[in-house]
Amino acid sequence: MLGAARPGPEAESLAARLRAPCYAPAPSMDDLQLHPSFAPVAPGSVRLAPGEVHVWAIPLTGEPEQFQDLLSATERARSERFRFLDHRRRHVIAHGCMRVILGGCAGADPAVLEIAIGTRGKPFLPRYPHLHFNLSHSGHLALLAVGDRELGVDVEKLRHLESLQDIARRHFSQAEFEALCSLPEDRQLQGFYRLWTRKEAYIKAVGVGLSMPLDVFDVSLADEARFLGFRDGNEDPALWTLRDVSPGPGYTGALAVRTAQAAVRLLAATAT
Repeated sequence: MLGAARPGPEAESLAARLRAPCYAPAPSMDDLQLHPSFAPVAPGSVRLAPGEVHVWAIPLTGEPEQFQDLLSATERARSERFRFLDHRRRHVIAHGCMRVILGGCAGADPAVLEIAIGTRGKPFLPRYPHLHFNLSHSGHLALLAVGDRELGVDVEKLRHLESLQDIARRHFSQAEFEALCSLPEDRQLQGFYRLWTRKEAYIKAVGVGLSMPLDVFDVSLADEARFLGFRDGNEDPALWTLRDVSPGPGYTGALAVRTAQAAVRLLAATAT
């Protein structure tokens, strides 16, 4: 996940708690099953219509060589810092494919597209300020959201949590925690990830990094994702769209967009 880590052990990000290193070989494209709502499209071949939001599912499979030359020197240096080759490979594919998609939206060469980092860690395109984007990855899958207004996306691969209720009690609001605990035990893991991704998507949309407490606003636990309230008084739920964009079995995803109604297209990046 992009962005700064939460300070201190009491408020560390879910990524730090949950994303244990994965040393298994990368799955093939056929092993990653995406929901049919994600239409297969070649990256870079689709332009954004006004008011549209595109959510791309990017399988982090195959070899990274085709994307290596697209990365900036900073991105290449960052990929080299990964200790494990599989992590390095996934990073190159995710960021290279992101550049191809953003280049298609901007009508620019992906290799020379300037991507800057804001003061709070959120990437942006200095030469195309009308384009907003956000990238999230977990396991062997990434989600990229692109639109013409503030947005955030989050995806998590479902993994067993020994301390699920402890993490939920620390980070969720009281109402969310009680709703989660009211679920049958075999549904609590999915419920946890639903709440987490919906809240992370909003935090990434407003670009405050991971310093904002997760319990100052409420999101729904039901199938229909929506904001229930903001107790800090800074936002109005009616001015936001929250969508479940879970890409396939074993993954949960969410999209937050600063608009009352967002026209969302779900796309699956095909091999280039």
